[in-house]
Amino acid sequence: MILLFPVAFYDMKEIKRLFSVRSVITSIDAIRPKDFYFKGEMHDFWEVVFLADGSVSATADERVYRLLPGQVLFHKPLEFHRLWSENDTTPHVIIFSFDAAGEGMRFFENKLFTLGQDGTERIKDISIKIRTALKNAENTDKNDDKYIYDSHKAANALESFLIDLYNTESSKNIPIVNAGSEDYKKIVRVMHQNADKNLSVPQIAKLCNMSVSSLKKKFSLYSDKGVGKYFLYVKMRKAINMLCDGITAPEISDTLGFSSVNYFYAAFKREIGLTPKDYLNQLK
Repeated sequence: MILLFPVAFYDMKEIKRLFSVRSVITSIDAIRPKDFYFKGEMHDFWEVVFLADGSVSATADERVYRLLPGQVLFHKPLEFHRLWSENDTTPHVIIFSFDAAGEGMRFFENKLFTLGQDGTERIKDISIKIRTALKNAENTDKNDDKYIYDSHKAANALESFLIDLYNTESSKNIPIVNAGSEDYKKIVRVMHQNADKNLSVPQIAKLCNMSVSSLKKKFSLYSDKGVGKYFLYVKMRKAINMLCDGITAPEISDTLGFSSVNYFYAAFKREIGLTPKDYLNQLK
């Protein structure tokens, strides 16, 4: 058999992706009042906080940051974070959140970037594209061509922005350094180091070499959660990671020092809003 058109074979190179944006979740562009105070949250997706104007401070687990205009802070999944106005300003903030997969996302953990004018315009554009996609998701079926088109545009714009930031020299990890923030950092680190124990507030204070009253006072400077409540949050964060690693609820309860499996189930449902089983099911 003679082929009129010979078949050519090429050595195709697989594309290795650093990360992939799988979904967009929220997008906010707002000017906050002078007394703005967001008490904080933890969720299992990424969040970006960009300061366009004014002054804000933010916590990210044990770290405390003071953002300048043009800076963008990344909050990784399961990181407890708070935000508040500073210096009697009405800050203009752009915040959006998304879910992404890929080892390359580790680069953005604990990172603060300073953007130029081009980066600022890209942040604004991404925020608009995400809001457009989310609005269409409310008004149309997610299989609708319009939603698919707009969500794809938002994901592409965000991935392009992340790629350009990747390994950039403009990244910083410079938290506020003062006595108060150092004490707060110490307290949170003690909690993380002892998450496998069933500690009372006085026991945490002893490990920090502080009195109970001093511990509570220093901790309250950067968190409106009580010490005991925050320690439970640390345990819940570790519990979620362990669940995702395939460890059973009874094993987690024992490892993290809960008094009983039933108490662990009740605490998990109260803090996370789902049972351990339901939480795993929503990830599938």
